[in-house]
Amino acid sequence: MDTTSIRLPEHLTREIDRLADDRHTTRTAVICEAVEQYCAQQRAGRGSDRLALLRRLVNYEGSGRGDLAERAEEHLRVLFEEKRRRAAR
Repeated sequence: MDTTSIRLPEHLTREIDRLADDRHTTRTAVICEAVEQYCAQQRAGRGSDRLALLRRLVNYEGSGRGDLAERAEEHLRVLFEEKRRRAAR
């Protein structure tokens, strides 16, 4: 296992220590678990950009688009085309 030093605000260190005490484990174990979960979420998000975008659109209450339900496919098509254009640059 590699050693990595990080600086954390005191409130995070206290929270990590509380979690470690509650779980009867070490600070290192809590931090490793948190980093593993974060990395897994990031990998999952990268592989499903379209799904993540769709979820944000569906769950977003303030899109400002009153016609989103009727014209969802058109709006998504425009968003995906813009993303493709940016990626091609």
